[in-house]
Amino acid sequence: MKILLLAAASLVVQMLVFLCLGSVVMKIRGKDDYSLSHGVWIGYFVYFGIFEVVCLACEVALLPLRTLALIMAVFMGGVILLGFFFGYRSWIGSMNSLRHRMQLHGFLLIVMLLTLAASVVFVLCYFDASADSGWYVGEASTALATNTIGRFDPSTGERILRLKSRYALNCFPYHNAVMSSLIGGLPVVVSSRSVMSVINVIMSFISVYELGRALFPDNERRGVKIRSIRERPGAYSRRRADLFVVMVFALNVLSSTIYMPGIFLFTRSYEGKSLIVNVAVPAALAICASLWRETSETPMRDLFWIMASSVCFSASSIMVLALSLMAILPVIAIRGKWNRLPALLLACAPVFAWGVTYYLIQHGVIILRTWR
Repeated sequence: MKILLLAAASLVVQMLVFLCLGSVVMKIRGKDDYSLSHGVWIGYFVYFGIFEVVCLACEVALLPLRTLALIMAVFMGGVILLGFFFGYRSWIGSMNSLRHRMQLHGFLLIVMLLTLAASVVFVLCYFDASADSGWYVGEASTALATNTIGRFDPSTGERILRLKSRYALNCFPYHNAVMSSLIGGLPVVVSSRSVMSVINVIMSFISVYELGRALFPDNERRGVKIRSIRERPGAYSRRRADLFVVMVFALNVLSSTIYMPGIFLFTRSYEGKSLIVNVAVPAALAICASLWRETSETPMRDLFWIMASSVCFSASSIMVLALSLMAILPVIAIRGKWNRLPALLLACAPVFAWGVTYYLIQHGVIILRTWR
């Protein structure tokens, strides 16, 4: 029971941090009418983008894990305070309009929430004993037990003399170690396989929903006479986005091989590579679709944080970069909006920086020793 309560507390705290951070970002952008789910979604990417920078700096400086945990505790505390200060009016407004927005969704909202609940139950009940699974939990457990960051091999327990570029530059596993350190008594295996799995599944659904909203914007219904709640502004996009999420869920359920996104989502949702295909890729596609349809006001800013968090998740972030460039460059070329090219390059900078650093470490140009 104690571990269950600690896991629930960890889940609530992390979701609150994401919501507050997203609210601060929205306030900086001058937006007050955002949905709570969109705020959590943005805050999730921004958090892991920032965590990657902070954790990597601590890792290179050979600082102990407790120092990283202290820095993140101060950061999360400040974010929660700022989030309540800047976002509580928007939260109240969003809650007051909840009934109206539920009517816009209609019955499909219930179906979508049921599919989400089924996915959460599945990831909580499923147990995976693969080598990759053991590495993600072992990396975090080793960091917590030794109070170090990336200085011991989780498979053998031996000291690592040099940081390996394949693992050292993607700091996602250490987030679970930080949360277990901050919430004393919460085992790393529960933090990663249960708490983080639930969060990642929720974020995956929101990413697919955001992609659905981008693919089916309300402006396609302009000029149609409104006769019922189904035809009010917002209903067209929401209902088709709900149906899109349900259909993607059905496809994922029918994924029966290890190489499909669905099997990664349901069985290995706490691994970085799963976050790339199930959270970052749909999010990047949503940004690309909004650029094609010109429905987003700040697409490149959102893409930047998606790229930054992808670097934190896995070395497979290069896939998000390739996908985004292939989708956005034709828009720039066809419409002649070359002034967007610098913003695109800046949005892709995190993955470019990771690629250059990875290459230099792999070829011995940069040597990062783990012991002085």
